[in-house]
Amino acid sequence: MRKIIKDAFKSNELEESLLNISRDDNMGEVSEFTDTQIVDEAVYVLGCFSEGGHSFCDGLTSDDAEERKYHKSEKKTLQAFIKKYQDSASGRKYGAEQIRNEKE
Repeated sequence: MRKIIKDAFKSNELEESLLNISRDDNMGEVSEFTDTQIVDEAVYVLGCFSEGGHSFCDGLTSDDAEERKYHKSEKKTLQAFIKKYQDSASGRKYGAEQIRNEKE
């Protein structure tokens, strides 16, 4: 398994998102995704933490201390992942829809 995928899977939310794209959209294995696709999906998932009404965003301000801790940790993990890999990716922006279209 490529290092970028191992690192991506350190984030439960990014791992779930990538696996969902692979499985639900019949996109092949995550190992077939480009570095750019993986990084850009991480950017998308991180953006969900700033989107009002999204469960990730709500989790950051939850009354449940464990839920807050989990979501803050996920956000920090995503930020570190993006910082580490963003410069090595090509800069094109992908999300699930772009990954689907590219595979067709």
